[in-house]
Amino acid sequence: MSGLGRNIDDTIKEPNQCFEGNILDPSSAPEIKAHASKGRNTSGRTWKLRPQKRASSLITKNRANARSKSWEARQQERTLNAEIKSAQQVMIEERIQAKRDKRERRLENERRRMENEYNNAKKSMQTLNHKKLGTTMRAMNKKQLRQIKKTRMNTKTGAIEFVGAYEK
Repeated sequence: MSGLGRNIDDTIKEPNQCFEGNILDPSSAPEIKAHASKGRNTSGRTWKLRPQKRASSLITKNRANARSKSWEARQQERTLNAEIKSAQQVMIEERIQAKRDKRERRLENERRRMENEYNNAKKSMQTLNHKKLGTTMRAMNKKQLRQIKKTRMNTKTGAIEFVGAYEK
């Protein structure tokens, strides 16, 4: 009778499916007799002579049925699960929002850095003379050629930036 160190009869105070008499014989108990005289069941199940409990609310002395929880316990468990789910959803939303904020901050810093770089480079910028461009370029060494930059619009941030002359 004992399962996991406790007696199953201790958990069941009062089984709710324990009626006196034979449910198929109306004269076996006064309760059944009173109910039988009320007429036909709405459901049409004429063999049910007494008010039946829902199967979901049954708690019996049968060991297999005793595993089922009462309606209140199930409702409590359901609300607890709903609270856990909502708390998880809140945590997920917070994480997503933190990622969004971090990305926005990174893009803003990148845009500001590009603007500052552009403004500083504009002050110290030298333009190449178009008439002497070929000879000037031929006279430059590799390091000087690498220093040549062109301006372009960054599509992500919308800022104007300096990039290498051969970058795409």
